[in-house]
Amino acid sequence: MEVNATILPTAFRITGSRRHAFELRDLMKKEHVPKLKQIQLEIDQRAEPINPLSWYPDELGWQHSASRMTIKKDPIFQTFHRWLVAETEVGNISRQEAVSMIPPLLLDVKPNHWVLDMCAAPGSKTAQIIEAIHANDAQEIGIPSGIIIANDSDAKRSYMLVHQTKRLRSPCLLVTNHDAQHFPNIHLKEGSPPVQFDRILVDVPCSGDGTMRKNLTIWSNWNIGNSIGLHPTQVNILLRGAQLAKEGGRLVYSTCSLNPLENEAVVAEVLRRSRGNLILVDVSDRLLELRRVPGMTSWKVMCKEGIWVNSLDDIDPKFRKKYAKSLWMPPDVEKLNLTRCLRIYPHLQDTGGFFIAVFEKIGPIKDISVLDDTPVSDEHGKNSRTEAIDNVEAIDKPESTTINHEIINDDVYDMKELNQNESVPIKRSSSTDQSPHKRTKTKEGLTSFNPDYENEDKNSRKSRQSGEEVFIFLGSDNEDIPLIREFYGLSEDFQTDHLLVRSENEKNRILYLVSDSVKQVLLAADVHKLRLVNTGIKTFTRQDTNEPVRCPFRFNAEGMYTIYPYLSNKRVINFGLKEVRILLSEPTPLFDRFDENIREKLISLEMGCIVAYVNPSQEEETVFRTKIPIVLPIWRAQKSLNLLYRKDDRKVLELRVQSYFNEEK
Repeated sequence: MEVNATILPTAFRITGSRRHAFELRDLMKKEHVPKLKQIQLEIDQRAEPINPLSWYPDELGWQHSASRMTIKKDPIFQTFHRWLVAETEVGNISRQEAVSMIPPLLLDVKPNHWVLDMCAAPGSKTAQIIEAIHANDAQEIGIPSGIIIANDSDAKRSYMLVHQTKRLRSPCLLVTNHDAQHFPNIHLKEGSPPVQFDRILVDVPCSGDGTMRKNLTIWSNWNIGNSIGLHPTQVNILLRGAQLAKEGGRLVYSTCSLNPLENEAVVAEVLRRSRGNLILVDVSDRLLELRRVPGMTSWKVMCKEGIWVNSLDDIDPKFRKKYAKSLWMPPDVEKLNLTRCLRIYPHLQDTGGFFIAVFEKIGPIKDISVLDDTPVSDEHGKNSRTEAIDNVEAIDKPESTTINHEIINDDVYDMKELNQNESVPIKRSSSTDQSPHKRTKTKEGLTSFNPDYENEDKNSRKSRQSGEEVFIFLGSDNEDIPLIREFYGLSEDFQTDHLLVRSENEKNRILYLVSDSVKQVLLAADVHKLRLVNTGIKTFTRQDTNEPVRCPFRFNAEGMYTIYPYLSNKRVINFGLKEVRILLSEPTPLFDRFDENIREKLISLEMGCIVAYVNPSQEEETVFRTKIPIVLPIWRAQKSLNLLYRKDDRKVLELRVQSYFNEEK
């Protein structure tokens, strides 16, 4: 209780490919950590300025205990905070509660895995999964074969999820909007078995009592009814995840609650219902520095009136339908290996509270749409559990539940709104649905959807709602493809048939790139069952110019690093620090501002987009703060250049060369 009454430390992860993340980590350790260590914090004597999380691999997870006042007043912390915010905006750093980082680590995702994140919003754990999919440094050329389907039941949070994950710029991500209990089967071809996933993250809605250090409303709003009402939903979501997992696949179940009714009771019921085809995995050899407590093998149930009850029979008959029988401890609890679950308490390592259970699927899970009373058989074929929940359809949800979505970037969400959204089921789409998820089937068989709904103008939205096709794959006969390939010297390895456009009527203004796995899903036989929200990264954008150009398509910064390995040197120029400085300090520098060699190269190229490649390793040690190569899309006009970078990206680039600018001043 003493720890719970203190402010939760701020934690963050360094993201991206391993090489990129290590560079950024080393930069932080060299430039910021020594200065921060010198600061006397105002919180208490045991607080430390900044330290790596001892259990997070490769020192890529960090936390500090500085108060907002310290950050606001101390110039050293102000500098660090500006750097942290800038790198977060472009996706190089993700601010996330420390315990929230654990489930994706135990999920053990590989670049070739098909992964489903069932309750994904706001997206911090999804971001970790994306990083794992893209973790193969040896994969210099080529997009990973894996896929991440990030799902959330609430439409608003689905778009928040898109915003959070968009910074990771992955063509392997697909966002959907479904009640996780009823996530649909996906058949890639007519008559084929449904898709099953290598890894499934089941981070369910929960009462959130483990978040009381950051969510102060928990102290006054908590009641036992939240856990009682959420329990059957949690069971159903985890069971649906078990159905969707491959045999030999892994599921991770997690909550930010410490209540056994939402944790061990859920795990016990799912193990019973799986009839021995789902087992708990012993992960005691993982994250060795993480302090944890084994799962509970004994717990009690309190009714909503605040009285301890020994069984469902002790509940007033007229209220029994509000209580699932599986809330109570099963008689064979010792056989279920519940001690393999992980409980994280706030006082162990100055964190929030969390619960994690890791499962492996070793056999088929039968249809669980109708709950039955068949006892489960243990590994020796003997019955080992009591009957299942009675009449789960009649179980009422609590009047108010707190959802387990993290506070991202210090934003405190309207919990009342989240509670209301969670308690209202999402209606399934119909032919007359005019929601953001309206879909039509194109002649190519692709369900259309709109990833930029939140940024649409009224005319575009009206046009889309009238049935206009949104996002279709470019055909092999599209006249823009040969032009783009020839103009930029794209290698044959680049699969242009993975490019999408939004509406053929818009002259292919923006081309989005998706991975092969995402394309398979989008062309699936029953893709119409999916409420698709977003997929693809912007790769090419049609540039409006006053003068005619042979290829009007320019690179988009969002997809620049993905497509760069496929480019020849045809439109690539090597730039150095001096040229980067010119691009950042002048909006449209003339050719004359550059050295003769670069100027001659610029003159020799026809008008259109070019790529500036900057190799910091060729500069002096003090010039660039990291040695990460920089790839910049630039528009080459008649006599000038224009850096095609957003404001946030410019800010980060400026910070990377800030040491040089300071020396100049």
